[in-house]
Amino acid sequence: MAALVERAAPEVVFHLGAYTHVGKSWDRVEECIDTNIHGTVNLLQALARTDYRRFVYTSTSEVYGDIPVPFREDAVVNPLSPYSVSKYAGERFCRMLHLGRSWPVVILRPFNAYGPAQSPDRVIPEIIVKALRKERLAMTQGHQTREFNYVEDLVDGFVRGATAEGVEGEVFNVGGGEEVSMREVAKTILDLMGNPIEPEFGALPERPTEIWSMRSDPAKARERLGLQPFRTLAEGLGPTIQWYRSELERSGSVFSV
Repeated sequence: MAALVERAAPEVVFHLGAYTHVGKSWDRVEECIDTNIHGTVNLLQALARTDYRRFVYTSTSEVYGDIPVPFREDAVVNPLSPYSVSKYAGERFCRMLHLGRSWPVVILRPFNAYGPAQSPDRVIPEIIVKALRKERLAMTQGHQTREFNYVEDLVDGFVRGATAEGVEGEVFNVGGGEEVSMREVAKTILDLMGNPIEPEFGALPERPTEIWSMRSDPAKARERLGLQPFRTLAEGLGPTIQWYRSELERSGSVFSV
């Protein structure tokens, strides 16, 4: 890692390398620790030998856990999965090194992403691909709510987190603040696609540590980073659905699914 950093000589580092699947993390705890904690610390230590200007750490909205919404950056968090615990540990290392050694770190907590080219094991592309293939769509009852943000809006938040003046050592939510149930997400997608299949709500059990409501408070990022209001879910789903439709028509497969 030190050799790679020396060759790259970065000015701004966006740290996005992570194990990221919440549900599967229960069976891959060691990978979460190795990648999300050790990987973050290794990268930070390698950067200590350089003159980088800012390290943007990608945390997650999952660190909030089951606390009341909307989630604010100054809330006491309660991560509830191996994934979220490991990401929060990375946050604490970043915070410690900023306070103890004045390292130029900014921590971002993005809320759920969606958009073209997303891995098909995530919920929105999974629904789209199953609908395109007219496959069975088994879901929970879908009453849990989430916030979904189009990838371009999240990228804008990351760029602002990397370039805003005087925000080193701070934590920012990156999200639009629109909360929607998983049942509504599925129905909206299928409506836009002409309802080629019917979702089977209740076919899957709820997760034992389910977080029933997730919504960001974007006020701090809007004030300090100049974050602009995000597009609505309906606005972002159109180009997302079209990308997967074109991908299937072109190659007959979306990645490995």
